[in-house]
Amino acid sequence: MDGATPFLPQEIVRNILKRLPVKSLVRFQCVSKEWKNLIKTPSFIADQLHHSSHQIPSLLLQQNYRNDPLRFYLLSREMRIFEVPNPPLMGSLLGAKIIGSSNGLVCVEIDRYGVSSPSLLLWNPSTREVRPLSVAMHGSDGDCALGFGFSPIVNDYKIVRTYAEYENAVKRVEVYSLSTGSWKEIEFRNLEGVRVYSDFINVVTVNGAVFFYGANGIDENAEDIDSLLVSFDIATEVFTVMPWPDLGYNSTAYLTEHDNKLAIVCLTANRRIFQVELWVMEEVTSASGKKSNWTKKYRSKSYPYFLMPVTMWGNEIICSVDVTERDEWEDDKPKAVICLFNVCTNESKFLTIHRGSRFRNIFNYVESLVPVGNIHIEEPRRQS
Repeated sequence: MDGATPFLPQEIVRNILKRLPVKSLVRFQCVSKEWKNLIKTPSFIADQLHHSSHQIPSLLLQQNYRNDPLRFYLLSREMRIFEVPNPPLMGSLLGAKIIGSSNGLVCVEIDRYGVSSPSLLLWNPSTREVRPLSVAMHGSDGDCALGFGFSPIVNDYKIVRTYAEYENAVKRVEVYSLSTGSWKEIEFRNLEGVRVYSDFINVVTVNGAVFFYGANGIDENAEDIDSLLVSFDIATEVFTVMPWPDLGYNSTAYLTEHDNKLAIVCLTANRRIFQVELWVMEEVTSASGKKSNWTKKYRSKSYPYFLMPVTMWGNEIICSVDVTERDEWEDDKPKAVICLFNVCTNESKFLTIHRGSRFRNIFNYVESLVPVGNIHIEEPRRQS
């Protein structure tokens, strides 16, 4: 290269760029037309997502008090906290709720508190792109449960919405496909007599399936009601109903993912003594086929204050903690923290995130260039 213009092959440039933060990639589109075209190609978007997905994700935290401005925060693995600018279409709305996070896309429900029906939008916090989604086929009066996720089998993101009249079983199910941009009504034979919830216990997507908490009864006071685990396969659009695991008496549970498996983090209470547990669903192959088997993987030591486990973050259980009754916390100190329990080392640590805030909606989040418009993403290229 003596006397020649310095040059890097495109494959090396591509390999460097995919490792950079999305914020930098958005700026670097101004460097040259060649870089702009590269960064916008579906294959590069897939490469960047593939690389980002194999890193430890950030945590997306939502502060959701009605009397406070709507705020979102990102917590990095370096324990640095960043406030995320709100999507323009949210403005100062207080009734926003995250439905789910997948591949850098966040599905948000906007509740206008009776002024109009709730609406949905798709948001990429890294690129700051927002896409309002079309209104569901039917009204929202009644009990609606929502789930959002991605299936690599059909290479599509979908929103599933179950509808029931108040205190009744599922009456209608609608699915929104982001590749077609439209809703459709689907059959739900396996949900006959079943109620599905998305507020009572959270909803999670694992390996292309959306999981809900459900129950097989109508009257909540009936003694014969059974708790259920309801899954929706995004690719086949088929529901499956399974028994809810026996977590013991007086437990509060949240669905999550651990080691690419469905898991539950739960709080057990006994006379104001609290412990956090992790349960993982294993698939066991028997003579009659596969069946689910839940295994308790972790149990914390006892604590004298309320812990709310909400998700897994690598090998750590993330809890929103109410420490208002701890004597050692002085009046001038923050009263809300995040607690992390490492299920491998049994270590725990407390983090002060934001004075006076609680974070009940917490999601794993990876940075991506995935667009909110044209959803189809090419498969990541094989590395030589």
